[in-house]
Amino acid sequence: MLVVAALMSAALVQDADAPPPPQNTAPAPSAEQRIAEAARLGQLIFVFDRAAWVSSDALVAVLQKDQLSDIGGYVVEPAGPQMLRVTYYRGNAAAAQAVFVAEVKGGKVVRSTVLATPVPLSAEQAVLARARDVAAQTAEARAFKPCTPVPFNTVVVPPRAGGPVAVYLLTAQQEAATYPMGGHFRVVIGPDGKVLASRPYTASCMNMTAPKLPKGAQPVGFSHHLDPVPTEMHVVASYNLRLPVFVATPDKRLWEVKGSSITLAAAP
Repeated sequence: MLVVAALMSAALVQDADAPPPPQNTAPAPSAEQRIAEAARLGQLIFVFDRAAWVSSDALVAVLQKDQLSDIGGYVVEPAGPQMLRVTYYRGNAAAAQAVFVAEVKGGKVVRSTVLATPVPLSAEQAVLARARDVAAQTAEARAFKPCTPVPFNTVVVPPRAGGPVAVYLLTAQQEAATYPMGGHFRVVIGPDGKVLASRPYTASCMNMTAPKLPKGAQPVGFSHHLDPVPTEMHVVASYNLRLPVFVATPDKRLWEVKGSSITLAAAP
């Protein structure tokens, strides 16, 4: 899902005249590659986050309050064409047991099941649950804080072929017309459970409120100084606000983000 460079070391025996080992010279991703990845990830984060939201409503509707207190987390996985499966579990990843499963299609729960007998997570689900736990521990250790007084929403991106797992910690949106642009973080966890990288998406908390505009007017954008092009968080914001988001990057270019479409609106 994400391109993460894995640093590998090997013991080399060489004489004094031997050339030094070759260095990793993999080129940095191009602007086009960054944009394509931001578009793909932003759409995925949005649909995964929505699946968690609607399935949590279904969960609350069928479990008693004392049963809800035992829920340790959830994982979201593709379950077929346009279908996502959300599995809620008790305990932490090391001994997690699934207790509730919901299938979500088109942003709505189409089927849900309370498991009469909790069952262990699958191996793939356990990897996602462990990454979720590690990301939460990392957030605490590195003082990552949401910008609203409720816990982070968590989106765990399933890995490709045993690769690293990206966990997004998102400040929860509390008002339909206002999206928190600050307080979002990513933690990338390797197959061995170790943190490979982490980052914030803004330097401070900020909110973006959908303005009431006359016909033909465009929303006001904002500056973004941490990346050369818009990120997946701008895509998520556009989906949540149902409006284009205009982003000014450090090179004084202006970008329009409309859902998963990222285009250059103006250049210096």
